Amino acid sequence: METSDQLNIPSTVSDPHYRYKMPKIHTAIQGTGNGIKTKWLNLPEVSKALKVPTEYPLKFIGRELGSNIEIKANSYLINGNHPIDKMQEILDKFIKKYVLCPKCKLPEIHGKIQVTKDKKGIKCKCRSCGAVSKLDSTHDFASYIQKHPPPYDKDNTPSSNTNEKEVKKTLDKNVRKAIKECCEKIPNVINLDIDINENCNLVKKLINEYNFPIDIKFYVLANGIFDQNLYTKAFEKKIPLIKFFIFNESDSKNEEALFFFLVGMSDFIFARKNEKCEQYVSSVLYYLYNYDILSEDFWKSVLEKKEQNKYKSLLFNQDINNKFLKSAEQFSEWIKNGPYEGEEENKNDEKNEENKEENKEEKNEENKEENKEEKKEDEDIDIDNI
Repeated sequence: METSDQLNIPSTVSDPHYRYKMPKIHTAIQGTGNGIKTKWLNLPEVSKALKVPTEYPLKFIGRELGSNIEIKANSYLINGNHPIDKMQEILDKFIKKYVLCPKCKLPEIHGKIQVTKDKKGIKCKCRSCGAVSKLDSTHDFASYIQKHPPPYDKDNTPSSNTNEKEVKKTLDKNVRKAIKECCEKIPNVINLDIDINENCNLVKKLINEYNFPIDIKFYVLANGIFDQNLYTKAFEKKIPLIKFFIFNESDSKNEEALFFFLVGMSDFIFARKNEKCEQYVSSVLYYLYNYDILSEDFWKSVLEKKEQNKYKSLLFNQDINNKFLKSAEQFSEWIKNGPYEGEEENKNDEKNEENKEENKEEKNEENKEENKEEKKEDEDIDIDNI
């Protein structure tokens, strides 16, 4: 928790620069004995910061504590004497269930929470990542939301069929600011003179502070790793860092991570106007291929066959992707017409063996000639005259 009067949403987020804030809970104790009550002094301010109806946090905490609550004029009471730390712990639980987007973990579902048509569930649409998700309907508090749903912004009803233009509108300025901020911090964290594992942990710690979903996470990583020259001697030293992050995801997410890393790379070149880097795209892809990060099958199936739709993201831009693929034509041709994986190595091995045999024969011939010369010299020596 922070020492100021403001906490992160939720308070378990440790980043002091986190942009989503709420006031600390302030309470006062009223009454004595069986009539003792905890008065929540700043509930309206906390609810406003969370962008939920005022009574939501109060009722959730009351249910968790098993205590009755009272709302009288501007007084918000919970029966019993309850420590602020305990109330904050329960409030964080409420936030994680009904304030944060289940996908990107940002508090950006306000005005987008809606009871399902069958009245048995609760769904939301995230203003940040655009995901349509279900909220916890098993908790006792869910029945209250179903009976008293929050005001809903009907201008943009949740739907699983959001098109690209609709999704882009959900990337608000706060998320863009966080992406820019993280991209700028990554180069300052990377130190190529220290152990690679330490480097990985430093960058991982930084990115994790933002709770980005996988698409933004690898988009940010790419934009933070590359510089305006794109392909330099330092880039090879960063390869283990890229490999660590991509393969640190679960097996089912490796290709998705790589895809969004390449989305970030293409954005770095074309959206951020670093077109002079375009000439090095194939060289970078060769590196990723040689270090077993990028495979032939991945390049052919996901990139060349335009199967990008399997990876949904508001960051993907088809026009930029087309420019990226065009700049990678040299690499694509090599994949199409070059040796299959392992074939080049086999050819090199065969060539090396041939060279070894040739060198061996040459060496034997040289030894034979040397032996002949030595024998001739022995014959010319007159032992008696030594």
